[in-house]
Amino acid sequence: MVTIEMVSASEITTLQQVVEATYLPYFKHFWHDEGKSYLGSINSLDVLEQHLYNPLHRYYFARLEDGSIGGYLKLILDAPIPDTDFFNAVCLDKIYLSEAAKGRGIGKILMDFALQQAVQANADYQWLRVMDSNAYNLDFYAKNGFSILYKRILDLPNMKAEYSGIYTMIREL
Repeated sequence: MVTIEMVSASEITTLQQVVEATYLPYFKHFWHDEGKSYLGSINSLDVLEQHLYNPLHRYYFARLEDGSIGGYLKLILDAPIPDTDFFNAVCLDKIYLSEAAKGRGIGKILMDFALQQAVQANADYQWLRVMDSNAYNLDFYAKNGFSILYKRILDLPNMKAEYSGIYTMIREL
């Protein structure tokens, strides 16, 4: 059984460890520096603290039967989709699983939870971004009702050019 728990500010160092542990195994090959600078920009204590104290940013752990954390989810409430007229939206900003949790249905559990949260927030849309080279997740999101809205190219330091394409996907609620 998986339980989903909101992350509290007192768990910030645990969150920081989970972010790193669930990102690097899948995406360090996207970066010339194996993702160190990117993680430094999104996973610093300052950034995480700002997010944890912002009521529109919500982090959740997926806790496994043995008490370990199998992944996490980050939602941003009241997050209009950039460059569109879709204003009443919730952003599914992050959804990452540990290697041990992959293939156990936990991603689907987190996705269903994200949908519930968006519905409870009375949003009309939910959206996310996914790398265009990430075929597995593109398929997963499509199976969960998301469709591609547009593509752009990321211009981030240390990112390999062949991995810089990113889709914005949307689902209507």
